[in-house]
Amino acid sequence: MAFLSGLALALVLSLFRGVFAQTYNEIYRPQYHFTPGKNWMNDPNGLVFHNGVYHLYYQYNPDGNTWGNISWGHATSTNLTHWTEHPVALLARGYPGELTEAFFTGTVVADPQNTSGFGTNGTVPLVAMYTSYYPTSQTLPSGKSVTGGQQAQSIAYSLDDGYTWTTYDAANPVIPTPPAPYEDQWRDFRDPFIFWHDATKKWISVISVSQLHKLLIYTSSNLKQWTLASEFGPLNAVGGVWECPSIVPLPLDGDETNIKWVAQIGLNPGGPPGVTGSGTQYIVGTFDGTRFVADPDPLSPAPTSTEPHGPNWMDYGPDFYAAATFNGLPYLSHLNIAWVNNWQYAGVIPTAPWRSMMSIARRISLKTIGGRAVLIQQPMADVASLQTKTYSSSFATVAEGNQLIPLSEKTLDVTVSFSDRAAVSSSSQFGIILRATSDLAQQTRIGYDFSTKRLFVDRSKSGNISFDGTFASTYYAPLEPASDGKVTMRILLDWSSVEVFGGQGEVAISAQIFPEDNGIDAQLFSSGGSTGDVTIDAKILGSAWGAPGAPPTTSSTTTRTATTLTTTMRSFSR
Repeated sequence: MAFLSGLALALVLSLFRGVFAQTYNEIYRPQYHFTPGKNWMNDPNGLVFHNGVYHLYYQYNPDGNTWGNISWGHATSTNLTHWTEHPVALLARGYPGELTEAFFTGTVVADPQNTSGFGTNGTVPLVAMYTSYYPTSQTLPSGKSVTGGQQAQSIAYSLDDGYTWTTYDAANPVIPTPPAPYEDQWRDFRDPFIFWHDATKKWISVISVSQLHKLLIYTSSNLKQWTLASEFGPLNAVGGVWECPSIVPLPLDGDETNIKWVAQIGLNPGGPPGVTGSGTQYIVGTFDGTRFVADPDPLSPAPTSTEPHGPNWMDYGPDFYAAATFNGLPYLSHLNIAWVNNWQYAGVIPTAPWRSMMSIARRISLKTIGGRAVLIQQPMADVASLQTKTYSSSFATVAEGNQLIPLSEKTLDVTVSFSDRAAVSSSSQFGIILRATSDLAQQTRIGYDFSTKRLFVDRSKSGNISFDGTFASTYYAPLEPASDGKVTMRILLDWSSVEVFGGQGEVAISAQIFPEDNGIDAQLFSSGGSTGDVTIDAKILGSAWGAPGAPPTTSSTTTRTATTLTTTMRSFSR
C-alpha cells in the first residue's frame, strides 16, 4: 500500500488536534455521555473489553457533522464514564478525495487462540468484522470485483490492542454477497455481529438482510472463511429495515442452568408505538451454535408463525438505536451502548460542532415478570464518581398541583418512588418536571399515569423543538407497580437528554431534549388529586470532561498522535 500523501496526513492531524481544542462546554454538550469532540457520529461499533480497557468504536465522519465519509472513530475508558478519544481507527479509503470504500457497522473480538493467524510473537490479535460499502464498481486488491453500491463483509486486525488496524486486503471482502436465494439483496446486506461460541468451538457471525427482515447466521473456525448455517426472521416488528443485529446469552432469573439467548434488532423506521423513526426490539429464544429459535409467548395460547407475541422494545423512547454489546466480558455478562438519536431528525438536531451522543452503558439481564421473560436494563457507568452533592426527601403526601424542589441542575441521577395504592394516591398522574423555566414555558415532564399504568416522557415543551415536526411528542412505556404498590423511576438527566428506567429496569425511555440554559428548575407535579408515599434520592453530577471548559482525558496513546496516525494511514490508504 502507498503512504498517505503529506497533504492528507496534515488534514487528518489537523482534524484530530481540533478534537482536543473543543471546550466541551457548548450548549447541549453532554457532560457524562460520550460525544466526539467534533463531527458526525452514529452507530456504536466494535465494542470490546480488552486488557482492562473498554473500547468504543463508532460510525464517524471526519469531515463534518452530517453523515458521510463513514469511518470508524475510536474512544476508550476504564470506567464507562470518562472517555479518551483517539485517532480515527478505520479511515474511509480515498478520503479526503473520492471514496472507494466506507467502513459501516461491525464488531471487534479478541482472538486469544490466534485462530485467524494474524497474531505474531505471542501477540493476541483483535479482529474487526465490518460492512464494506463500495460507492463505485471496482476490482479490489484481493482480485474480487464489486459493484457500485454493494455492501459486503470484510475484516481487519490490530496487533497493538486496537489502536491501529490493518485491513485483510488479501481476501476482503470475506463474505462478498448474500447467499441464494437472496443474491439480489447485495445493496442491503450489513452489520455483522461476531462472537465466540465455546460449546461448538466456532466463531459466529449474525448479519442482516435488511429489507427482508432476516438475520443470516454464519460459522467460522478462523474468522476468514465463513459458512452459512441458518437464517432467522421475519418476526415481530417489521415496520422498517432490520439493522445492527446481535444475539447474546443470558441466564433467566439468575439461573445459570437456564440460559436464554436474546436477539437485539434495530428497525428504521418502525419504532415503538408513538415513535416516528428508529427503534430497537428484542426477541428471547434459544441458540445451539447454528440456529436461533424464538420462544413462543407463554401468555398466548395460539401463536402464529409470523407473530408469536407482540414486539418487545428495548426502549420505548425515540432516541435509542443500534444497541451493541461488549465482547470480552464474562460469558453471561453483557453491557450495551446505543446511539441516542433517531434517523427521523438525526441530521438536523441543533448541536455543533458535533452531532449525536451515545447512551449510558447498560447492564442487561433477564427476569420473569408477569409470566414472561423480560429484558432488564440497569445503568452501569460510574456516574457516582461525578457526584458533587446529594438531595433526599420524602413526602407523606404531595398535594394536587406543582411543588418546587431544590434540584435546579442540568445533570442529575435521580430516583423517584411513590405509591399506586388507592388509599394513598388519588391522582391521575404524578412525576417530576426538569429543566423548567419559572413560568413552565420550557419543561420536560417525566411521570406515571395511574389509570393506564404507563411511564411517560413529555418533551413537547422541552426547549428547541423547531427542527422537526415530530419531535414535540410524549412517549409511553407500560409499567405495572411492584408487588408492594410502589412505582419507581430512575432518571439520568444530561445537558441534552433524559434516560428513564422504570421499575427494576424492565422498561426504559430515552429522549433527546434541547433546553435553553435559563431553564433549570425542578418541580414535582400531581394531577387529578394527591399522591402519597413519595421519596426522592438524587445525585447532582459534575462533568466527565473535568472542570467546565476542560478538554477530554488524554493518554499516552493520544499524545503520540503523529506516530499513530502515520501507522494507521499506511494501513488504510491505497
